[in-house]
Amino acid sequence: MRCLKRVRGGLLTALLVFVSLLTATAAVPEMPRFRVLDATSGLPSNVVRAMLQDAAGYLWLATSDGLARYDGTAFKVWRHDPNDPGSLPGDSVLALYIDVQDRIWVLSENAGLAVLDAQRRRFIQIPVGSVAKTDALHTLTGHGDAIWLSDLHASVIRIDSAGALTRYALADVSPTLKDTPVVALTFDANGRLWVGTPDGLLYFEAGRLHLAPPPLDKASIHSIAAVGSRLWVGSTDGVYLQDAEGRWRVPNWGPMFAFGNLLLSVADAGDGEFWLGSERGLWRTRQERPPVQIPLSDMHHGVSTVSSLWRDTSGGLWVPVYGRGLGYLRQDWKRMAVVRPSDSGESAYCNVAPAAYSGGLWQLNRIGELMHLNTSTGELVHTGWQRHELRGVNITTTLEDSRGRLWLANMQNGLSRLDLKNGQWREWAAHGDDAVPLYGPISWIVEMPDSSLWLEALGVLQQRDLESGHVLNQIVPGSHGVDGSRVEQIGLGPDGRLWLAAGSGVYAWESQRRMFVPIPDLTGTRAYSFVPVGGNEVWVHRLRGLEQWRHSSHGWKRIALVGPQHGLPAMESLGMQHDAQGRIWLSTRRGLWRIDNTDELQVRNFGLRDGLGTQEFAEACLWMAPDGVLVGGTTDGYLMLFDTAMPDPAPFVPQLRMETVSVIRAGRRIDLPVDQPFELLPNDRQLIVGARLLSFGDPLSNRYSYWLKGFDTGWIDQGSSGTREFSSLPPADYTLLIQGTDPMGNLSRIHLVTFRVLPPWWRSAWGMSVLTGSGLLLLWGVAWNYHRRLRRRARLQLEQHQREVAERASLAKTQFLATLGHEVRTPMTGVLGMSELLLETPLDTRQHGYATSIQAAGKHLLRLVNDALDLAKIEAGKLSLERRDFDFHALLEQVVAMIRPMVERKGLRFVYRLDPEVPQYVHGDADRLQQILLNLLINATKFTEHGEVVLQVAPGQEQACLGVRIDVADTGPGLSEEQCQRLFRRFEQVNGASTVARYGGSGLGLAICRELATVMEGEIHVDSELGKGTCFRVLLPLPWVLAVQPEVAVMDMEPSPCSNPLHLLLIEDDPTVAEVIVELLRVRGHRVTHALHGLEALVEVTLTRFDVCLCDLDLPGLDGAGLIVQLRAQGQSFPIVVVTARTDADAQRQAFHVGCDAFLRKPVTGEMLEQVLTQVLSAPRQDADVDTPT
Repeated sequence: MRCLKRVRGGLLTALLVFVSLLTATAAVPEMPRFRVLDATSGLPSNVVRAMLQDAAGYLWLATSDGLARYDGTAFKVWRHDPNDPGSLPGDSVLALYIDVQDRIWVLSENAGLAVLDAQRRRFIQIPVGSVAKTDALHTLTGHGDAIWLSDLHASVIRIDSAGALTRYALADVSPTLKDTPVVALTFDANGRLWVGTPDGLLYFEAGRLHLAPPPLDKASIHSIAAVGSRLWVGSTDGVYLQDAEGRWRVPNWGPMFAFGNLLLSVADAGDGEFWLGSERGLWRTRQERPPVQIPLSDMHHGVSTVSSLWRDTSGGLWVPVYGRGLGYLRQDWKRMAVVRPSDSGESAYCNVAPAAYSGGLWQLNRIGELMHLNTSTGELVHTGWQRHELRGVNITTTLEDSRGRLWLANMQNGLSRLDLKNGQWREWAAHGDDAVPLYGPISWIVEMPDSSLWLEALGVLQQRDLESGHVLNQIVPGSHGVDGSRVEQIGLGPDGRLWLAAGSGVYAWESQRRMFVPIPDLTGTRAYSFVPVGGNEVWVHRLRGLEQWRHSSHGWKRIALVGPQHGLPAMESLGMQHDAQGRIWLSTRRGLWRIDNTDELQVRNFGLRDGLGTQEFAEACLWMAPDGVLVGGTTDGYLMLFDTAMPDPAPFVPQLRMETVSVIRAGRRIDLPVDQPFELLPNDRQLIVGARLLSFGDPLSNRYSYWLKGFDTGWIDQGSSGTREFSSLPPADYTLLIQGTDPMGNLSRIHLVTFRVLPPWWRSAWGMSVLTGSGLLLLWGVAWNYHRRLRRRARLQLEQHQREVAERASLAKTQFLATLGHEVRTPMTGVLGMSELLLETPLDTRQHGYATSIQAAGKHLLRLVNDALDLAKIEAGKLSLERRDFDFHALLEQVVAMIRPMVERKGLRFVYRLDPEVPQYVHGDADRLQQILLNLLINATKFTEHGEVVLQVAPGQEQACLGVRIDVADTGPGLSEEQCQRLFRRFEQVNGASTVARYGGSGLGLAICRELATVMEGEIHVDSELGKGTCFRVLLPLPWVLAVQPEVAVMDMEPSPCSNPLHLLLIEDDPTVAEVIVELLRVRGHRVTHALHGLEALVEVTLTRFDVCLCDLDLPGLDGAGLIVQLRAQGQSFPIVVVTARTDADAQRQAFHVGCDAFLRKPVTGEMLEQVLTQVLSAPRQDADVDTPT
């Protein structure tokens, strides 16, 4: 066994030497990740046949469903319109060419040749019928002022600058070519035209066609591509290559692209290599070595044809994949790779460790086998070490120490150590000697220069001996100088001590005192991560930003702060490293951030558009390898490998182009010229100026700045929006400056837009003259009219004074009547209540007559007070009803007769259903009922565009001969739940101003309907869903009037009295009223506790359990509303009935708002009290209003 271990140790050593040699060859594996544009991005078709860039920098695409232009954010598409002669001739575009005048030439299938002018306004059809058939045109190219075409009938066509057509037949070169179609046309760097056919390669020179030298004269050509000084030819035999001197050769890997994998397109890779598109996908050359195939798994599952390639001016590569869409590869794709290590457990933990002395990364897979990841190639190598104890465990963090041993922290077994030299294995579990913390997974393991090891698990820190693993110190939260906050990071500080970042800042371990001490100036707020730079400098990250600190004899001093004002958001960091160039790297849940403060401050974010699979990084999982490769683990289980030593792409000046200039004029938006000065009229509003930065690397991160001279005080940052809107501008001459910046800090040239805002007519020269003359005439008129105005003013002042006196008198009367009603109702409670109690006692005939007279007189007085209050309500605009018997059927027919024509004029169907059980006559206010019906029906008609409007009437309570139910339904757009809740508010429209603009109305109709229904003791409900229409249900308790008995008494539907005695709490400050209510309740078998004020009531509810509480609103000290709030806040859930003498409507709303269940107005009777008690106990927390009958 010992020999076997020696052999395995030797094999591992040899493996590490081999891996270290491999890692010296490359920084990170070349693993391109494409950003995909498809139909969801606006791409008109997933079949892209050709791509070109115009002088402005726009990318043009020839697709099977139109011509498309891409600006980095959106596509603009040109398609064929049979009614527009200036539209694209055909949607299926075969070929594309941009001439020296920046015009777009397109060749459409079966539709011929057309050119889009430089202003991009209209297409001009180019007739070629005199020399070729339109449906036979196949390829398109050009050089200088000439355009060249080919057809499938063995000819090449030239169109000169004057539009003259010349045809060159292949049969003139060789009779064997008379039926050969031309499949490829390309000009090389020297301006020579090359023609590819299935029967050979030709070139045009000295005014005629020539055959290429053997063997190309007989080769079956399928593609020709000129890239720089090289000419690439794809044939069924493979690839032919012509160099700058005109020498032809066949690369040793040329046959790879023979029949079955034909070369179709070529693009420069920018580093001396080339991209190749073939029938079997995308390839990349490697000098004389065979090209390597590039997987397109981000875009297409399986092998797909790549028929065209385009490298844009910024170095990005565009790759269309047939049937999938368009892929984009950034210029700097080689500096980042995203690899998937072996399955090793939960991705939320950092389960890999840097192989500090052999390069690469260590990882354990699910079967407990130690793997080595080569960061240069992405290859996983089996080391041969495997431990059954680690099968299926979740590794949380790892460390390779300076003695060649791998420390493994996991959630199942605690802490383990593997000696990479001899395979020696040790474990420390959660129990026993030198146990690991029980509190959670180990997040950090740090090796110190004093041969000790520190680890951290949910705030618990352990110091262990590096050799024996013996626990030297264990620190729990709240001890040894550590507060109880979360530990964010532990690591080696610039002074060689262990530093700790936590909720109160940064601390350092003092071994002699055996405690953590705060580092002066670095404490105060939570620190998430830190990284030392040298022996006297450290970077610390907090929510407020990234801080650079430097140490001197005077202590620590902050010398830099990079925060949100510099583009670094306020967020938590999960790891921090610095590279050899002095730049700081932060891993966060919002991607990877690079802060370069070495020369000019630059903050750069790397996310999904840079190749990351997810922007969320795992905690404590960021390292900087010695070769400059930054390694970071993400929460999707992948590893990011970033070559920090690779320089950023070379700076360039991106193109900034104006997209739109428009303004609202005379109620509609009109477009203004984008390439010349313009004028705005005085009434023009909402000027919109839109620009696009044509930098495709990360278009959503492009930023724009605007400066309107004479209006802004400086540059205005518009963020990622290239559009700025000016609501209105004062008359003046303006110059608008626009500049764009890409994520790498490349600035575009400043674009100038000059325009003028014209003044209104009255500020012009002739307008001022007119106004001056008018002013003189006005002064004469004022002098002439002055005396008459004085008399009129005196008369108006007298009328105003009389009106104010009348209004004050009316207001005083209203206030007096309201006060009178309140003050009378309280003593009337005593009068009516005591008389009711007296009538329930044994009395002789004379005494009973006296008591009855007292009660009758009290009720009469109450009616007089109510009549006075009704008059006050009428003067105040309150609603009143005129109840009478009326023909309900006739009213419905009248409403239908008025509504049906309106509905049918809109093309809708009107449905009227009347239940036969609905009575002919009912008792109520016919005018108010008709108003409700008309409001609902007109509203339904207004908001319904298709379908029907339904009026359905049914009886309410047939057995009681009471009430009607009216349903008004429509098939309109419907309402959401939130809209239904605010539908009946006054001045409320469903969608606010947009509804008013489209349908009109004040928003009062439904509110009036509800108020009328409420006055009639009815209610309105709405039932609606978005897209399914709306139904309003009106329930009105109108008594039925039988034909044989006009006067019909309404059946008593009151609930039966309480069968069980209750324990009640009465809160009333008036002793007489309290005595009356108490006695009225006691004679009905209830037990009542009386409290004079709110504080006494609060004491009673803490001592006794009550079934119901009766409370006045006007109490001394704490009023009734405040008392109800306190009771509900204390958790008292018993029903609360408000008993008050106040008659204003606000009192009732206030009571229900604070949590009461029923509302009674004084005076009250025993029957009313019994009714409300039964009601609140049978329906908990249901609003009830029982008023004194008039």
